[in-house]
Amino acid sequence: MARARKTLTSKEASQTPVTPEWTRRLKSWDEIPSWQQDNEYILSGYRQATGSFKGCFESLAYVHNETVNIYSHVIGAAIFLMSPIYTYRALYLRYPLATQADLFVFSTFFYGVSICFFLSATYHIISGHSPKVQSFGNQLDYLGIVILMWGSTIPSIYYGFYCDPRLQKIYWTNVSILATLCIIATLHPRFRHPTLRPYRAAMYAGLGLSAVVFVVHGILLHGWTVQNRRMSVDWMGVMALFNLTGAVIYAARLPERLQPLKYDIYGSSHQVLHVAVVLAGLAHMLGLFRAFEYLHTNGSVCT
Repeated sequence: MARARKTLTSKEASQTPVTPEWTRRLKSWDEIPSWQQDNEYILSGYRQATGSFKGCFESLAYVHNETVNIYSHVIGAAIFLMSPIYTYRALYLRYPLATQADLFVFSTFFYGVSICFFLSATYHIISGHSPKVQSFGNQLDYLGIVILMWGSTIPSIYYGFYCDPRLQKIYWTNVSILATLCIIATLHPRFRHPTLRPYRAAMYAGLGLSAVVFVVHGILLHGWTVQNRRMSVDWMGVMALFNLTGAVIYAARLPERLQPLKYDIYGSSHQVLHVAVVLAGLAHMLGLFRAFEYLHTNGSVCT
């Protein structure tokens, strides 16, 4: 298949006349500039590069191959933004032993996930603007991932090591330092050089593995039964399974690799990844609810 490699600069994009009829005419893979070409198995449904934020946000009103990516995380962000209301009314008020610390760790989780989904949706909205804006949006997307990973571990550490305040502080400090390093690596221009890619990858891997370390440590200290009640390790496993499944499907470019054109608008690997991440967040939320209930019924007595 012949592929066009002509790039559209920010200046050229901004000088192109932007009208609703023109922007809504979807493009094929061969018609878009190289900076928009990411998945060679998605052959149609591309938005025209406009060099205009107005044009990008107008694309919310019609269907293209980023529509599901955008709205899956807009809906996900809305769910987790509203979840604190349920948590406060259905959980916090029912348990007299609940504290401000519970509100803090749940808020860290809910708003961390919401910010991640909001930044992800923003990236997919503005990705058709220009090369420079697309690159910036990609940074926002990765920033959101770091915030989600950090926000998800804070409450797990709190409930998992409720009876080990020293370990709480150690793991909170470690994960916060790793998250800060990942944010610097994501946003600082110096770390965007291709030669530093292995270091960036190592930082992200370190942040991800930090969760494995404190989970395993807790099980070794207190045993599976106790730690599963405190931390809902089984629900964390469900969360990890959703994330891993989505990542594998995304990396394999399935199902669009098998049937090009069929999944250009609905059902592509990136969309599957987005839905899987939302489901992973919901699984982790259910696990945190159970950990909260255990702590404030019969798990708050430390021996």
